[in-house]
Amino acid sequence: MELRKILFVWLLGAAPLALAEDALPTVPGLIANMQQYHPYVGVLNEKNNQMQFGLQSAQSEFDPRIEQDISGRLSGYYDGSAAAQRFVQPLGEMNARLISEYRVATGDFPVYEEQYNTLSGGEASIGVALSLLKDRSTDKRRVGVANARLSVQQYQAELQLGVNDFLYKGLSQYLKWYEVSLKIAAVESLLETLSSRRDGLKERLSKGDLAQVTLTEFEASILEQQLALSQLQQTQRAAAQALAFYWRDNQGQSRVIHSQATLPEDIRWPYAITPVQVANLRNAIVDHPALAVIRTEQAVAKNKYRLAENQLLPKLDLKALVARDIGSGPASLAETEGKVGLTFSYTLGNRKAKAEQATQSSKLKVLEYELQLAKDRLSQQFEQTYAYWQQANEVLELQRKNAELAVTLSTLERKRFDAGDSDMFKLNARESGVLKAKLKAIEAEVDLLSAELALHQVAVSLAG
Repeated sequence: MELRKILFVWLLGAAPLALAEDALPTVPGLIANMQQYHPYVGVLNEKNNQMQFGLQSAQSEFDPRIEQDISGRLSGYYDGSAAAQRFVQPLGEMNARLISEYRVATGDFPVYEEQYNTLSGGEASIGVALSLLKDRSTDKRRVGVANARLSVQQYQAELQLGVNDFLYKGLSQYLKWYEVSLKIAAVESLLETLSSRRDGLKERLSKGDLAQVTLTEFEASILEQQLALSQLQQTQRAAAQALAFYWRDNQGQSRVIHSQATLPEDIRWPYAITPVQVANLRNAIVDHPALAVIRTEQAVAKNKYRLAENQLLPKLDLKALVARDIGSGPASLAETEGKVGLTFSYTLGNRKAKAEQATQSSKLKVLEYELQLAKDRLSQQFEQTYAYWQQANEVLELQRKNAELAVTLSTLERKRFDAGDSDMFKLNARESGVLKAKLKAIEAEVDLLSAELALHQVAVSLAG
């Protein structure tokens, strides 16, 4: 960062750079602005809320429920009515359900409906139902909850990727505006110097020390720089309009930077790269969100594979209840009852479950290949970006030296001109060389910032 401060002061001199009311904020300020006010981030956050609601919906399969049955015989030889109310609590493990029931019956029932009869106070019972084979280890409800939770995790990774890419685009546009603004400041600084020098030339011309053609050549040089300034200002306006998509007010509306707005004295660049940071970013690739997305897809496929295996098993369910009647009535209903029931079924062939199992097995193999490809691609991308960053450092150092040399040569040429040993054509050429060298140094400086930004973008660390 010390190099950037030196370059900034060198380009802009000691002129005050008070931040205008509508000037662009620092880089951390822009990042905070984009994350807080931009509608795109709002969309991502709302989708995250939807995923959370989806998880709640899947978990509702295990909510307790109350059931009630009422029946009555309104006509015929027999009469009577019966009511039953149950509380059922799904337990998840072994597909178990805790059941508590109260039922009561009144009136006369035929013998074949004797199960409706209770003592006068009704019958209370409690029991459990569970699966012994199919649905014992897993079932659609448990897989639904597990996959809904994985979907939340997957979207968290996708959200991180989305915000990271969005910040990268916004900050890249910021650097474009920053680069052209630095160039404008450099040209304006040169024009200010040329204007003061023009006054000196006019005075020498009035005294007869210079020919009119010398001043004319100097005026042509000023005009050339003014044309360059005009083109840069046009580019700056376009960059400001593009940046307005990312920079918002507290109502989420775009804000355009006015051409009169001044640069912040220190943009507070948070992405400077050191050897330690390079190692940390390279290691962070292992936990890259893009890889996390594939890993969650693998977990979902494994759950579906287990569910297909479960469908191949026979269905064998057990239900056990303990019941007790209360009140008066037949002696046969007065004792505590224990009830046990088994349910068995099996689909012959079970081709659907076998096909689903084979499909999920194939998907797992595909995801394993995709995971390895993604790892290789990310590693290659990081190393390419790192190599570019190293080159950008070297280019900046050379451009800085080149700019310093151009300034030295221009100073010497100016002394020769003042001594009468040079002409205005050579002096203008040296001044033009200074400006070109400064603009190249600015490009190299911003190119290095872009390389640092790209390294953080690959490692998905732009949001901190």
